[in-house]
Amino acid sequence: MGSSNLLHKIAGWLVFAIALTVYYFSAERTGSLWDCGEFILGAYKLQVVHPPGAPFFVLVGRLFTWVATLVSDNPENIAFSVNLMSGICTALTAALVCWITIMLGRLALAGRSNELQSGQDIALAGAGIVAGLATAFSTSIWFSAVEGEVYAMSTFFTALTLWSTVKWYSLPNNPQHDRWLLLTVYVAGLSIGVHLLSLLTFPALALFYYFKKYKNHTFLGMAAAAAVGVLLIVATQKLIIVGIPMLWSKMELLMVNSFGLPFHTGLIPTLLIVAGIIVGLLRYAHIKENSAIQNLTIGAALLAISFSIIGVVVIRANTNPPVNMNAPTDAMRLIPYINREQYGERALLRGPNLTPNLSIPKSKTATAG
Repeated sequence: MGSSNLLHKIAGWLVFAIALTVYYFSAERTGSLWDCGEFILGAYKLQVVHPPGAPFFVLVGRLFTWVATLVSDNPENIAFSVNLMSGICTALTAALVCWITIMLGRLALAGRSNELQSGQDIALAGAGIVAGLATAFSTSIWFSAVEGEVYAMSTFFTALTLWSTVKWYSLPNNPQHDRWLLLTVYVAGLSIGVHLLSLLTFPALALFYYFKKYKNHTFLGMAAAAAVGVLLIVATQKLIIVGIPMLWSKMELLMVNSFGLPFHTGLIPTLLIVAGIIVGLLRYAHIKENSAIQNLTIGAALLAISFSIIGVVVIRANTNPPVNMNAPTDAMRLIPYINREQYGERALLRGPNLTPNLSIPKSKTATAG
Protein backbone atom coordinates (compact mmCIF):
# COMPACT_ATOMS: atom_id res chain seq x y z
CA MET A 1 0.00 0.00 0.00
CA GLY A 2 2.82 2.39 0.90
CA SER A 3 4.74 1.74 -2.33
CA SER A 4 1.52 2.16 -4.30
CA ASN A 5 0.85 5.58 -2.79
CA LEU A 6 4.47 6.61 -3.36
CA LEU A 7 4.31 5.62 -7.03
CA HIS A 8 1.09 7.58 -7.52
CA LYS A 9 2.50 10.65 -5.77
CA ILE A 10 5.59 10.50 -7.96
CA ALA A 11 3.37 10.32 -11.06
CA GLY A 12 1.56 13.51 -10.09
CA TRP A 13 4.73 15.42 -9.28
CA LEU A 14 6.31 14.21 -12.52
CA VAL A 15 3.38 15.72 -14.43
CA PHE A 16 3.83 18.94 -12.43
CA ALA A 17 7.55 19.12 -13.23
CA ILE A 18 7.10 18.49 -16.97
CA ALA A 19 4.25 20.99 -17.29
CA LEU A 20 5.99 23.70 -15.27
CA THR A 21 9.18 23.35 -17.31
CA VAL A 22 7.28 23.82 -20.57
CA TYR A 23 5.25 26.70 -19.14
CA TYR A 24 8.38 28.45 -17.89
CA PHE A 25 9.94 28.51 -21.34
CA SER A 26 6.68 29.36 -23.15
CA ALA A 27 5.30 31.99 -20.75
CA GLU A 28 4.93 35.57 -21.95
CA ARG A 29 8.06 37.53 -20.94
CA THR A 30 6.09 40.78 -20.74
CA GLY A 31 2.42 41.71 -20.78
CA SER A 32 0.02 40.31 -23.35
CA LEU A 33 -3.25 41.56 -24.81
CA TRP A 34 -6.74 41.98 -23.26
CA ASP A 35 -7.03 42.02 -19.42
CA CYS A 36 -3.55 40.74 -18.62
CA GLY A 37 -2.00 44.19 -18.26
CA GLU A 38 -4.75 45.24 -15.88
CA PHE A 39 -4.34 42.16 -13.68
CA ILE A 40 -0.55 42.49 -13.66
CA LEU A 41 -0.82 46.12 -12.56
CA GLY A 42 -3.47 45.15 -10.02
CA ALA A 43 -1.20 42.50 -8.53
CA TYR A 44 1.88 44.74 -8.54
CA LYS A 45 0.30 47.55 -6.50
CA LEU A 46 -2.77 45.83 -4.99
CA GLN A 47 -5.17 47.81 -7.16
CA VAL A 48 -8.90 47.34 -7.80
CA VAL A 49 -9.46 45.51 -11.08
CA HIS A 50 -12.69 45.35 -13.07
CA PRO A 51 -15.90 43.88 -11.55
CA PRO A 52 -16.53 41.58 -9.79
CA GLY A 53 -12.92 41.80 -8.66
CA ALA A 54 -10.21 39.22 -8.01
CA PRO A 55 -8.82 39.98 -4.53
CA PHE A 56 -7.28 36.55 -3.92
CA PHE A 57 -5.56 36.60 -7.30
CA VAL A 58 -4.26 40.09 -6.59
CA LEU A 59 -2.92 39.13 -3.15
CA VAL A 60 -1.08 36.04 -4.39
CA GLY A 61 0.13 37.94 -7.44
CA ARG A 62 1.52 40.62 -5.15
CA LEU A 63 3.76 38.01 -3.52
CA PHE A 64 5.13 36.98 -6.92
CA THR A 65 5.75 40.57 -8.00
CA TRP A 66 7.49 41.29 -4.69
CA VAL A 67 9.88 38.39 -5.27
CA ALA A 68 10.46 39.69 -8.81
CA THR A 69 11.54 43.08 -7.45
CA LEU A 70 14.02 41.35 -5.14
CA VAL A 71 15.81 39.47 -7.92
CA SER A 72 15.64 42.01 -10.75
CA ASP A 73 15.41 45.74 -11.42
CA ASN A 74 13.87 45.18 -14.85
CA PRO A 75 10.16 46.17 -14.84
CA GLU A 76 9.46 43.56 -17.52
CA ASN A 77 10.11 40.85 -14.93
CA ILE A 78 7.13 42.10 -12.94
CA ALA A 79 4.88 40.94 -15.75
CA PHE A 80 6.77 37.68 -16.17
CA SER A 81 6.37 36.86 -12.46
CA VAL A 82 2.57 37.04 -12.71
CA ASN A 83 2.64 35.02 -15.94
CA LEU A 84 4.78 32.42 -14.19
CA MET A 85 2.26 32.31 -11.34
CA SER A 86 -0.35 31.21 -13.87
CA GLY A 87 2.06 28.52 -15.08
CA ILE A 88 2.58 27.19 -11.55
CA CYS A 89 -1.17 27.11 -10.92
CA THR A 90 -1.80 25.23 -14.16
CA ALA A 91 1.01 22.76 -13.51
CA LEU A 92 -0.62 22.02 -10.15
CA THR A 93 -3.93 21.60 -11.98
CA ALA A 94 -2.37 18.97 -14.23
CA ALA A 95 -0.98 17.13 -11.20
CA LEU A 96 -4.41 17.18 -9.54
CA VAL A 97 -6.02 15.75 -12.69
CA CYS A 98 -3.40 12.99 -12.58
CA TRP A 99 -4.28 12.11 -8.98
CA ILE A 100 -8.03 12.35 -9.66
CA THR A 101 -7.64 9.89 -12.52
CA ILE A 102 -5.69 7.52 -10.31
CA MET A 103 -8.27 7.65 -7.51
CA LEU A 104 -11.19 7.04 -9.86
CA GLY A 105 -9.28 4.22 -11.58
CA ARG A 106 -8.52 2.63 -8.22
CA LEU A 107 -12.21 2.71 -7.32
CA ALA A 108 -13.08 1.07 -10.63
CA LEU A 109 -10.48 -1.68 -10.27
CA ALA A 110 -10.48 -2.49 -6.56
CA GLY A 111 -13.12 -0.45 -4.75
CA ARG A 112 -12.46 1.40 -1.51
CA SER A 113 -10.94 -1.39 0.58
CA ASN A 114 -9.28 -3.95 -1.73
CA GLU A 115 -5.57 -3.84 -2.55
CA LEU A 116 -4.23 -3.25 -6.04
CA GLN A 117 -1.86 -5.61 -7.79
CA SER A 118 1.55 -4.34 -8.86
CA GLY A 119 0.57 -4.28 -12.52
CA GLN A 120 -2.53 -2.28 -11.72
CA ASP A 121 -0.45 0.24 -9.76
CA ILE A 122 1.78 0.84 -12.76
CA ALA A 123 -1.19 1.04 -15.14
CA LEU A 124 -2.95 3.61 -12.93
CA ALA A 125 0.22 5.69 -12.63
CA GLY A 126 0.54 5.65 -16.42
CA ALA A 127 -3.11 6.59 -16.87
CA GLY A 128 -2.70 9.48 -14.44
CA ILE A 129 0.38 10.76 -16.27
CA VAL A 130 -1.44 10.62 -19.61
CA ALA A 131 -4.49 12.42 -18.19
CA GLY A 132 -2.36 15.08 -16.48
CA LEU A 133 -0.21 15.83 -19.52
CA ALA A 134 -3.26 15.82 -21.81
CA THR A 135 -4.77 18.45 -19.52
CA ALA A 136 -1.58 20.49 -19.35
CA PHE A 137 -1.12 20.70 -23.11
CA SER A 138 -4.70 21.06 -24.27
CA THR A 139 -5.13 24.29 -26.21
CA SER A 140 -7.31 26.30 -23.82
CA ILE A 141 -5.37 25.23 -20.70
CA TRP A 142 -1.95 25.99 -22.17
CA PHE A 143 -3.21 29.31 -23.53
CA SER A 144 -4.20 30.48 -20.03
CA ALA A 145 -1.10 29.03 -18.37
CA VAL A 146 1.34 31.47 -19.97
CA GLU A 147 -0.33 34.82 -19.28
CA GLY A 148 -1.30 36.90 -16.26
CA GLU A 149 -5.04 36.22 -16.26
CA VAL A 150 -7.35 34.77 -13.61
CA TYR A 151 -8.34 31.67 -15.60
CA ALA A 152 -5.26 29.61 -14.73
CA MET A 153 -5.73 30.08 -10.99
CA SER A 154 -9.48 29.58 -11.34
CA THR A 155 -8.88 26.27 -13.15
CA PHE A 156 -6.54 25.24 -10.32
CA PHE A 157 -9.25 25.91 -7.74
CA THR A 158 -11.78 23.99 -9.82
CA ALA A 159 -9.43 21.00 -10.00
CA LEU A 160 -8.73 21.28 -6.26
CA THR A 161 -12.44 21.22 -5.40
CA LEU A 162 -12.92 18.15 -7.60
CA TRP A 163 -9.83 16.47 -6.11
CA SER A 164 -11.01 16.93 -2.51
CA THR A 165 -14.47 15.65 -3.48
CA VAL A 166 -13.06 12.52 -5.13
CA LYS A 167 -10.71 12.08 -2.16
CA TRP A 168 -13.74 12.07 0.16
CA TYR A 169 -15.63 9.73 -2.17
CA SER A 170 -12.75 7.23 -2.24
CA LEU A 171 -12.60 6.96 1.56
CA PRO A 172 -14.87 4.67 3.65
CA ASN A 173 -18.28 6.04 4.62
CA ASN A 174 -17.17 7.47 7.96
CA PRO A 175 -18.51 10.78 9.35
CA GLN A 176 -14.95 11.83 10.23
CA HIS A 177 -14.08 11.83 6.54
CA ASP A 178 -16.72 14.48 5.85
CA ARG A 179 -14.06 17.06 6.62
CA TRP A 180 -12.91 16.59 3.02
CA LEU A 181 -16.30 17.86 1.86
CA LEU A 182 -15.90 20.90 4.08
CA LEU A 183 -12.48 21.48 2.54
CA THR A 184 -14.18 21.38 -0.87
CA VAL A 185 -16.63 24.08 0.18
CA TYR A 186 -13.88 26.24 1.68
CA VAL A 187 -11.74 25.99 -1.46
CA ALA A 188 -14.75 26.88 -3.61
CA GLY A 189 -15.31 29.90 -1.36
CA LEU A 190 -11.71 31.03 -1.75
CA SER A 191 -12.05 30.71 -5.51
CA ILE A 192 -14.74 33.42 -5.42
CA GLY A 193 -11.81 35.79 -4.88
CA VAL A 194 -10.48 34.69 -8.29
CA HIS A 195 -13.43 33.63 -10.44
CA LEU A 196 -16.85 32.02 -9.95
CA LEU A 197 -16.03 28.93 -12.02
CA SER A 198 -15.43 26.59 -9.04
CA LEU A 199 -19.02 27.03 -7.87
CA LEU A 200 -20.09 25.01 -10.91
CA THR A 201 -18.61 21.91 -9.25
CA PHE A 202 -21.44 21.88 -6.69
CA PRO A 203 -23.78 19.70 -8.83
CA ALA A 204 -20.96 17.17 -9.25
CA LEU A 205 -20.30 17.31 -5.51
CA ALA A 206 -23.98 16.65 -4.85
CA LEU A 207 -23.93 13.65 -7.21
CA PHE A 208 -20.86 12.17 -5.48
CA TYR A 209 -22.65 12.65 -2.16
CA TYR A 210 -25.74 10.87 -3.48
CA PHE A 211 -23.76 7.93 -4.87
CA LYS A 212 -21.88 7.44 -1.60
CA LYS A 213 -24.57 8.07 1.00
CA TYR A 214 -27.47 6.27 -0.72
CA LYS A 215 -27.45 2.60 -1.68
CA ASN A 216 -30.25 2.52 -4.28
CA HIS A 217 -29.50 4.80 -7.22
CA THR A 218 -32.23 5.91 -9.62
CA PHE A 219 -32.46 8.44 -12.41
CA LEU A 220 -34.85 10.58 -10.34
CA GLY A 221 -32.44 10.42 -7.43
CA MET A 222 -29.55 11.59 -9.59
CA ALA A 223 -31.70 14.40 -11.02
CA ALA A 224 -32.68 15.47 -7.52
CA ALA A 225 -29.05 15.44 -6.37
CA ALA A 226 -27.98 17.55 -9.36
CA ALA A 227 -30.86 19.95 -8.63
CA VAL A 228 -29.65 20.29 -5.04
CA GLY A 229 -26.21 21.17 -6.40
CA VAL A 230 -27.74 23.88 -8.58
CA LEU A 231 -29.65 25.21 -5.56
CA LEU A 232 -26.36 25.38 -3.66
CA ILE A 233 -24.94 27.56 -6.43
CA VAL A 234 -27.97 29.87 -6.28
CA ALA A 235 -27.86 29.98 -2.47
CA THR A 236 -24.17 30.85 -2.50
CA GLN A 237 -24.78 33.64 -5.00
CA LYS A 238 -27.85 35.07 -3.27
CA LEU A 239 -27.05 34.52 0.42
CA ILE A 240 -23.26 34.84 0.53
CA ILE A 241 -21.89 36.76 -2.45
CA VAL A 242 -24.75 39.27 -2.66
CA GLY A 243 -26.63 38.64 0.59
CA ILE A 244 -23.88 39.61 3.05
CA PRO A 245 -23.03 42.91 1.25
CA MET A 246 -26.78 43.68 1.07
CA LEU A 247 -27.07 43.12 4.83
CA TRP A 248 -24.01 45.27 5.36
CA SER A 249 -25.52 48.11 3.29
CA LYS A 250 -28.75 48.06 5.34
CA MET A 251 -26.82 48.05 8.61
CA GLU A 252 -24.61 50.84 7.29
CA LEU A 253 -27.62 53.04 6.55
CA LEU A 254 -29.02 52.33 10.01
CA MET A 255 -25.80 53.00 11.91
CA VAL A 256 -24.76 56.09 9.95
CA ASN A 257 -28.05 57.79 9.06
CA SER A 258 -30.08 56.85 12.15
CA PHE A 259 -27.44 56.74 14.89
CA GLY A 260 -24.89 59.19 13.45
CA LEU A 261 -21.98 56.77 13.76
CA PRO A 262 -18.89 56.86 11.47
CA PHE A 263 -18.78 55.18 8.07
CA HIS A 264 -18.26 51.39 7.96
CA THR A 265 -19.62 50.86 11.49
CA GLY A 266 -22.47 48.92 9.89
CA LEU A 267 -19.96 46.10 9.50
CA ILE A 268 -20.11 45.39 13.25
CA PRO A 269 -23.82 44.42 13.44
CA THR A 270 -23.45 42.60 10.12
CA LEU A 271 -20.75 40.33 11.55
CA LEU A 272 -22.76 39.84 14.75
CA ILE A 273 -25.89 38.83 12.80
CA VAL A 274 -24.00 36.38 10.57
CA ALA A 275 -22.17 34.88 13.55
CA GLY A 276 -25.42 34.65 15.51
CA ILE A 277 -27.17 32.77 12.70
CA ILE A 278 -24.28 30.31 12.40
CA VAL A 279 -24.06 29.70 16.16
CA GLY A 280 -27.84 29.28 16.39
CA LEU A 281 -27.92 26.71 13.60
CA LEU A 282 -25.00 24.80 15.12
CA ARG A 283 -26.78 24.79 18.47
CA TYR A 284 -29.95 23.50 16.81
CA ALA A 285 -28.01 20.75 14.98
CA HIS A 286 -26.41 19.74 18.30
CA ILE A 287 -29.76 19.51 20.07
CA LYS A 288 -31.34 17.52 17.24
CA GLU A 289 -28.13 15.48 16.75
CA ASN A 290 -28.42 16.12 13.02
CA SER A 291 -25.07 15.84 11.27
CA ALA A 292 -26.47 17.02 7.91
CA ILE A 293 -27.56 20.39 9.36
CA GLN A 294 -24.25 20.68 11.15
CA ASN A 295 -22.22 20.07 7.99
CA LEU A 296 -24.37 22.47 5.97
CA THR A 297 -23.96 25.16 8.64
CA ILE A 298 -20.20 24.69 8.87
CA GLY A 299 -20.01 24.74 5.08
CA ALA A 300 -21.96 28.01 4.98
CA ALA A 301 -19.69 29.45 7.66
CA LEU A 302 -16.60 28.47 5.67
CA LEU A 303 -18.08 30.08 2.56
CA ALA A 304 -18.73 33.30 4.50
CA ILE A 305 -15.22 33.27 5.98
CA SER A 306 -13.55 32.63 2.63
CA PHE A 307 -15.71 35.27 0.94
CA SER A 308 -14.51 37.84 3.49
CA ILE A 309 -11.49 38.32 1.24
CA ILE A 310 -13.72 40.71 -0.72
CA GLY A 311 -12.83 43.15 2.05
CA VAL A 312 -9.48 43.62 0.31
CA VAL A 313 -11.35 45.31 -2.53
CA VAL A 314 -13.01 47.81 -0.17
CA ILE A 315 -9.80 48.50 1.76
CA ARG A 316 -7.75 49.13 -1.37
CA ALA A 317 -10.51 51.19 -3.02
CA ASN A 318 -10.41 53.58 -0.05
CA THR A 319 -6.72 54.25 -0.73
CA ASN A 320 -7.68 55.53 -4.21
CA PRO A 321 -5.07 53.64 -6.28
CA PRO A 322 -4.54 54.57 -9.96
CA VAL A 323 -6.57 51.51 -11.05
CA ASN A 324 -9.77 51.76 -9.02
CA MET A 325 -12.59 50.32 -11.11
CA ASN A 326 -16.01 51.59 -9.91
CA ALA A 327 -14.37 52.79 -6.66
CA PRO A 328 -16.21 50.31 -4.35
CA THR A 329 -15.29 52.23 -1.21
CA ASP A 330 -18.34 51.24 0.86
CA ALA A 331 -21.18 48.73 1.03
CA MET A 332 -23.46 50.67 -1.31
CA ARG A 333 -20.78 50.92 -3.99
CA LEU A 334 -19.66 47.32 -3.46
CA ILE A 335 -23.04 45.81 -4.42
CA PRO A 336 -23.15 47.06 -8.06
CA TYR A 337 -19.46 46.16 -8.31
CA ILE A 338 -20.14 42.55 -7.29
CA ASN A 339 -23.28 42.38 -9.45
CA ARG A 340 -21.29 43.57 -12.50
CA GLU A 341 -24.00 46.12 -13.24
CA GLN A 342 -21.76 48.14 -15.55
CA TYR A 343 -21.95 45.36 -18.13
CA GLY A 344 -25.73 45.46 -18.47
CA GLU A 345 -27.89 42.40 -19.07
CA ARG A 346 -28.36 40.02 -21.97
CA ALA A 347 -31.65 38.20 -22.50
CA LEU A 348 -31.00 34.45 -22.57
CA LEU A 349 -34.24 32.55 -21.92
CA ARG A 350 -36.71 35.37 -22.40
CA GLY A 351 -36.68 39.02 -23.32
CA PRO A 352 -36.59 41.21 -26.40
CA ASN A 353 -36.22 39.49 -29.74
CA LEU A 354 -34.54 41.44 -32.50
CA THR A 355 -36.11 39.66 -35.48
CA PRO A 356 -39.76 40.78 -35.14
CA ASN A 357 -38.65 44.40 -34.78
CA LEU A 358 -36.72 44.46 -38.02
CA SER A 359 -38.35 46.38 -40.82
CA ILE A 360 -36.98 45.06 -44.08
CA PRO A 361 -37.70 47.45 -46.97
CA LYS A 362 -39.08 45.97 -50.14
CA SER A 363 -36.60 45.86 -52.97
CA LYS A 364 -37.29 48.03 -55.99
CA THR A 365 -36.84 46.76 -59.49
CA ALA A 366 -35.10 49.13 -61.88
CA THR A 367 -36.87 49.63 -65.19
CA ALA A 368 -35.23 50.54 -68.44
CA GLY A 369 -36.05 53.97 -69.80
